[in-house]
Amino acid sequence: MAAIESSMLKLNELPPPEKVTIFNASEGLNRSLIIDCIHQRGFCIIRGLFSEKKLNAVLTLAEKYFSTPAIAGAPGYWKVDHPKKLIHPFTLGGKALDLVLDERVIDIIESVMGGECILAETMLKFDKKSKYTYFPLHSDFAVGWSKSGDHQSMLDIEALKKVLGIGGALYLHDTVEGAFRYCDGTHRMLSPRGQKFHSYPKKEQEAMLARIVCCEGLRGDLILFDDRGFHGPSQPAKENRTVILLDYFNVNTIGRTQVAPMPIWSTDIASLTDKQLRVAGVGANFMVSPMNYAHTRFQHNKLHKPLAWVIDHAYLPQHFKNLVKHFIKRT
Repeated sequence: MAAIESSMLKLNELPPPEKVTIFNASEGLNRSLIIDCIHQRGFCIIRGLFSEKKLNAVLTLAEKYFSTPAIAGAPGYWKVDHPKKLIHPFTLGGKALDLVLDERVIDIIESVMGGECILAETMLKFDKKSKYTYFPLHSDFAVGWSKSGDHQSMLDIEALKKVLGIGGALYLHDTVEGAFRYCDGTHRMLSPRGQKFHSYPKKEQEAMLARIVCCEGLRGDLILFDDRGFHGPSQPAKENRTVILLDYFNVNTIGRTQVAPMPIWSTDIASLTDKQLRVAGVGANFMVSPMNYAHTRFQHNKLHKPLAWVIDHAYLPQHFKNLVKHFIKRT
């Protein structure tokens, strides 16, 4: 209890939060300033890292995938609830990997962590406009954290004092509605009552909300943030949002492990450097089986079995046609 009160007191002692700090790559990346900002505030925006050509290539292909659900091997999006559509960036190949495995970003993240990182998970996400909040504020780590029942966590309070993970949000269009939000300085709290915002008493919630900063940004802006702080999109939102979400783990603390393996194309492997291959997770362990990862949630939906039956019988007309041909030939 004393530790919780101490962390909340430190939060109240911080000066009022300023607007998000933006570092413009076109003016040269001052890594030491970026690293210091993430250590002090927990987050920042890096602007102008990626060319319009790369962003256009990824968004054009993503829009094709987002136009239809993935069914029976046909390319498309995954569905886990009503408001959003998901694509794994690695399935787009090529330019998408250039975005999620950019060595300049990797170098910054590893400097913040003080050691090697690994891409734990990533998702290209389309969020529909919504009149309700479906992805509330949260932190990604707390004592006893785990990603599944099979994953045994070794996180204690001493581990939480280190930078365990750096998250990323890459805007694929100018973003105001649904913009990423971060509670400035909350990465120092170490989530004393757990990862869920609603687990905290009203007074503590108000203290965190008083430190919330909305990171409105431009297409191509990359937000980097310390996963230990409370964060989430601004919701409800009046417009759709398309974003690539990223999460890099600290190998020194969590180990060389990912949440789930990356579905990398064999044709992309040759174009990646040793550093990119290391961060992509070549030879790494994983916490959650691909059969049970978040994007497979539809297998538990009530419509899964009847739709599976329809798909399994989708070629019956052709089958019966072939049977008739076979019968006629025999006669």
